[in-house]
Amino acid sequence: MSEPSLALLSLAGGALCILAAGVLLLLGEREAREIAMRVRKLRTGETVATPRPSRCLPLLLMAARRIGGAIHHRIMSERDTEALARTLSASGLTPGNALPIFIGAKITCLLVVPAVTYLAATVLQYPSERRVMYTVLSLGMAAMLPNWAIGLLRRRYQARLRQGLPDALDLLVVCAEAGLGLESAVERVAREMERSNRPIGVEFSLLTHEMHILPDRRLALSNLAERTGQPALQRLAGTIAQTLRYGTPLGQGLRTLAAEMRNERMIQFEERAGKLPALLVLPMIIFILPCLFIVLMGQPVVQLLTSLQALTYH
Repeated sequence: MSEPSLALLSLAGGALCILAAGVLLLLGEREAREIAMRVRKLRTGETVATPRPSRCLPLLLMAARRIGGAIHHRIMSERDTEALARTLSASGLTPGNALPIFIGAKITCLLVVPAVTYLAATVLQYPSERRVMYTVLSLGMAAMLPNWAIGLLRRRYQARLRQGLPDALDLLVVCAEAGLGLESAVERVAREMERSNRPIGVEFSLLTHEMHILPDRRLALSNLAERTGQPALQRLAGTIAQTLRYGTPLGQGLRTLAAEMRNERMIQFEERAGKLPALLVLPMIIFILPCLFIVLMGQPVVQLLTSLQALTYH
């Protein structure tokens, strides 16, 4: 393919990217307007119609679930399935629903992405060696795309859990000192934290349901620690299990644990602040020091060059 054709193809791809970004921005603006309109109607007392959910995404999820449900028992062992289920649970997903969707999405990416890459390389008239190389590279990238997505969800979910746990512990202390039982206190904290920190609310709601269903509350606490994979929640489960076993005051143990977690957060903030000077060295060298050299040495250098040029002419 000639260079003008490649340039036109690049311009067309850039235009499509800009168009896609514009469409996404318009959709986001439309959603924000709909939310604002619904809030205004609720304030004035008008009736608000229930929004219709999108049909495209549920259809895609249903197709991925069917593909994954049909083949994941054949390609994965029980050990790998359990490890993947723990990873999905630590990401805030329900393993029973998310596991077949994840497997189906991975199989779809392994089939679609290399095919699209090979087709694009064929349209661009690349040599056969480059087509094979790009197809193999896209195959590896397609295999890692679902893992990257789950990793991103897990990091965000775990960060929200770490952020909201000290506040949840303070609420648990207040509820315990107010005379509420363990189940009632956990349920009340789940309701209160659902608005400010949804992952904490979801995990405490699951803990409440398991406490009502399971015969031993310590088993529900161990399930919470295993499901989240968060060391702070593991310590919380151990503290509550210890109070249930030995009869120690629940409020005192939770208060001590909350103070320890807040101290750990302060230590982490201090460590990050201590790393800032080392992290700012490279940006200062690249962006700030050249500007300082230009401002401080620009005029003398220009005057020196002008003087030298005048001397050469004379």
